[in-house]
Amino acid sequence: MFEMKDINFLKTKDSIYLKKIKSKTDIGKDDCDGYLIESSEKGARKIIASLKDKKTKKKIGFVGGDDAFNRRAVESLKIDYLVSVEANVGKDSLKQRDSGLNHVVAKIAKEKGVKIVVDVGGISKLKGKEKAERIARVIQNVKVCRRAGCSLKIGSFGLGKSDVVDEIGRKSFGVSLGMSSSEVRDCVEF
Repeated sequence: MFEMKDINFLKTKDSIYLKKIKSKTDIGKDDCDGYLIESSEKGARKIIASLKDKKTKKKIGFVGGDDAFNRRAVESLKIDYLVSVEANVGKDSLKQRDSGLNHVVAKIAKEKGVKIVVDVGGISKLKGKEKAERIARVIQNVKVCRRAGCSLKIGSFGLGKSDVVDEIGRKSFGVSLGMSSSEVRDCVEF
């Protein structure tokens, strides 16, 4: 099967086209390849149930939250991608970052076939300390995924053609995060 090379919010060549949705009323007759759910866990369950009723074979992504929220999402929701787990987290401790992912969630994600996705487009729009903290959390997630054998992907999630980060840029970002060469090769194929 042909592998896609990116995830975006617009239709481009070799890219998975996701539509952001917040409720099941946002689902319509779209030519998108899947949906990115930005909702509570209860809302996500309703959206996924309605997609199951329509018997669609679309990819489903879910925007992550804290560790407990991500664990419940990976364990109980039928999703393909857990996106930006490092974005919605609390305060870091002295020796460890609160990155939204731990070894338990990563092992469950591996068992269920859920891919952890980093939004490089969202990170590139940040400035200063906020950007540094987010990158540090992603670096920690790279290490956690490596130990658990979980799949970590890097997507650009571009809204327009100017927002799309090319494959070389995403691979370079992976190298700067400390990914191995085989992880970098695999991180851009969805």
